[in-house]
Amino acid sequence: MKRIKGFTLIEILIVIVISGVLAAIAIPGFSNWLPKSRVNGAARELFTEMQLAKMNAVSENNEYKITFNTGNNSYKIHDDDNSDGAEDTGETVRTVSIGDNFAGITYGYVSGTSKPSGGGTISSAVAFGGSSPPSVVFRPTGLTNLAGSVYLKPAADTTRTDRQRAITVIQTGRVRLYSYTGSAWE
Repeated sequence: MKRIKGFTLIEILIVIVISGVLAAIAIPGFSNWLPKSRVNGAARELFTEMQLAKMNAVSENNEYKITFNTGNNSYKIHDDDNSDGAEDTGETVRTVSIGDNFAGITYGYVSGTSKPSGGGTISSAVAFGGSSPPSVVFRPTGLTNLAGSVYLKPAADTTRTDRQRAITVIQTGRVRLYSYTGSAWE
């Protein structure tokens, strides 16, 4: 009698049970990792865009302005070719919607978190010297018109602090990216 090769029902059920157990172990870790990965991506993209605006301002010898819209979770990069401070037609380089590119990420911070530079707690998700709407201008010299910070976090994080990110700009033009560890900015 010839034996037919294949899997028995018991063997298939054992594989399904083992796969289920492995999935049950992996899913919580993955769901924790995904928002952190997205906020890191959003922060790195904004940091890169700010560095690029600074380099373009210097190389093209004109101002670049980044304007933040906290209401719709976006920012706009403006190449001010004539350095008049006005957003003339055709000078907008790019508009970026953080929520479209990185689902679940928003401008924001967890209440009570200290600023990366010290000096108290964060009071605004995007702050550049009180400008309204918040914006920063990179000048042809590489300097900026205002110092300030932009804070990003997963929208669902109301008490969890370790997934906050900050991008700071000082008037010398230095742009820096920070991660909050839960107790300090690094």
